[in-house]
Amino acid sequence: MKYTLLGLGISNKEILKYLLKKGESVFVSDQNRLNENDRKFLIRNNVEFEELGHTKKVLESDVILVSPGIHFDNPLIKEAREEGITIDTEISFCTNEFKNLGWEPYIIAVTGSVGKSTTVSMIHHVLNKYSRSLLAGNIGIPVAKLLNDNLRADYLILEVSSFQLFWSRNFKPNLSMILNIYPNHLNWHPNMEHYVNSKFKIAKFQEKDDIFIYNPDDPHIIKNLKHVKSKKVPFIKSLVLEELPEHLRYKQTLENVAATRTVIEALGYEFRLDYLRDFQKLPHRMEFVAEVNGIKFFNDSKATNAIAVIKAVENFDENLHLIMAGIGKKEDYNELVNVLKKHAKSLAIVGPILDDLKPYLVNKNIKFFEFKSISEAVENLFSIAEKGDVIMLSPGGASFDAYKNFEERGEYFKQVVMQLKEGKS
Repeated sequence: MKYTLLGLGISNKEILKYLLKKGESVFVSDQNRLNENDRKFLIRNNVEFEELGHTKKVLESDVILVSPGIHFDNPLIKEAREEGITIDTEISFCTNEFKNLGWEPYIIAVTGSVGKSTTVSMIHHVLNKYSRSLLAGNIGIPVAKLLNDNLRADYLILEVSSFQLFWSRNFKPNLSMILNIYPNHLNWHPNMEHYVNSKFKIAKFQEKDDIFIYNPDDPHIIKNLKHVKSKKVPFIKSLVLEELPEHLRYKQTLENVAATRTVIEALGYEFRLDYLRDFQKLPHRMEFVAEVNGIKFFNDSKATNAIAVIKAVENFDENLHLIMAGIGKKEDYNELVNVLKKHAKSLAIVGPILDDLKPYLVNKNIKFFEFKSISEAVENLFSIAEKGDVIMLSPGGASFDAYKNFEERGEYFKQVVMQLKEGKS
């Protein structure tokens, strides 16, 4: 078999190692410049490669394994399909290879617009009290690494994105779940229908004995339930905020806990809230940073779309100063603006998202400021905030205008706050 790896990100590097162990012929094509270590590895292992763009050499293969970030409308992929070349991506390729290696874990796959990482982490945390599970995909270990490192468990929990699902060939989890569907990544997906269809691909290859868990309050999900062949199980939504462990008492966490409970009980285990008392919240998600002169700072850098910001903002009364930053995703911000009018004292905007937001803020009686950096925004908001107020970074946009990823952006914000606390600003 001849394989082409379209993109050499973390996952495809692991797949490359696996294919080389198997003695397969591999060609690597990357649209960016490869780093020196990757280039040396390819040369040392006699792997032919190209960089700074994809050429028709990609078509000289039996299988093309696509990195999720490759655009759905890529002309070379269209041509490959016309020529009968198999197109696949990490999650479906790897889960099928597990069978060839004699490992068939019970696969739990979770997708959604917001809350995926927290939910899969909670499921993993609770499930490990009964059995052994591995957390992989967009969080935890890259799925492809499991092929090489011989890590095994009874359950494999995967966080999967709309991009991964779009490119997957025949991904079939035993239990799939869609947490929610809100407008997101519409700078990649051409429209909402395309995005929703990609999400529902998580259940496309399931059979009647498999399980599909869903949010019964989400109109996009309800509208498409007719396409699901597996057993349909709605979230168990009977919890109230005050019942949650104190460190998890945020409105959006209720959905994460409801989803986790539904999965655990669908697997035949008992769910108890006590199991979440030692659950460590993920960083950059409603993360309390510090209190300075009676003003609390929260880091919610993972909020990269409007609905995530809305869910964060709704946790506060009318005492919030919000920082939004980064690159917008061509969203409608009307609902966000209405929520800000109720909950926010002021809004600080940093970066290109300003151009997206500004038309929605005109004549809306929302006090907003433009700043060149997050540090400048923090210092200025701190100067106008009063005791009892909250300053929160909940960007609503991607981080790539100024940072490597949302984690780097969140860490920067925390450093700025800690410097302020130490009086070094």
